[in-house]
Amino acid sequence: MAPGMSAGRANRTRLAEAYRRCAQVAGHYENFSVVSRFVPRDLRPHFCALYAYCRGVDDVGDEWDGDRLQALDEWERQLRLCYTGEPEELVFLALQDTIRRFDLPIEPFLRLIEANRRDQRVNRYATWEDLRDYCRCSADPVGRLVLALFGYQDEERQRLSDDICTALQLANFLQDVGRDLEMGRVYLPESDLARFGTSIEELQHDHRRGRMNPRLRRCIEFECERAEALFRSGSRLEGMVPLRLSLQLRLYRLGGEAVLRALRRQQFDPFVRRPTVGPAAKAWLACRALLATAEPRG
Repeated sequence: MAPGMSAGRANRTRLAEAYRRCAQVAGHYENFSVVSRFVPRDLRPHFCALYAYCRGVDDVGDEWDGDRLQALDEWERQLRLCYTGEPEELVFLALQDTIRRFDLPIEPFLRLIEANRRDQRVNRYATWEDLRDYCRCSADPVGRLVLALFGYQDEERQRLSDDICTALQLANFLQDVGRDLEMGRVYLPESDLARFGTSIEELQHDHRRGRMNPRLRRCIEFECERAEALFRSGSRLEGMVPLRLSLQLRLYRLGGEAVLRALRRQQFDPFVRRPTVGPAAKAWLACRALLATAEPRG
């Protein structure tokens, strides 16, 4: 503490520093804006705190150089301190403030840690339901936490949010088939691959040679259609929340759908190039989200 600074002022200064750190983490996302101008100004720091937590736990699970399970245990310890004590890390200090202000439950945060623990132990999924269960930990908690910032924790809205979040997760899996293979992970269900007469071994072979065979293309097209169906189902949520949140949710959905369209333009071959959404496309997505204001709302 600086000389002459009261404890209260020092705490406020450190909390402001913590939120600035979260804003830096959330400052960029490759497919669409995490925190756009559609988010009310007073909620933006809390969006950033949630994002910094989510990004951080994923980075530990994917990029930590040491013992990742041990690092995830430490991440959980810091999280539990948000509920029972005083966390030591800046991101968690901001997160604790957000948790207290919005009475956020611990379960969604714990599920995100569990998803990354699974990534250390599980590198393939036998069925769609197995993968869907993983998404209940890796993706769905994020949407539920965002809804909670706006005061919604009812079952119907959470279910629709789950559809959107799982669809976003699937779009990311399809975008990163090659990258995940290099990490030893496959997020295409083995039963779906078998349905189209192919396998993980064939996927690995095609990745090595840098192009897809027709059987794998059909499988990836099928997964794209599954994600598109989930986006359509979850889009009803946009008419059940305040306009500003509706616009942000629409931006998330449009960003995910844009990735799927980019993959479709590549004839469902993620090895040609990683399907992404460029700056001009992002601007158009924001314009499309704004057009929602002219549409009837349920």
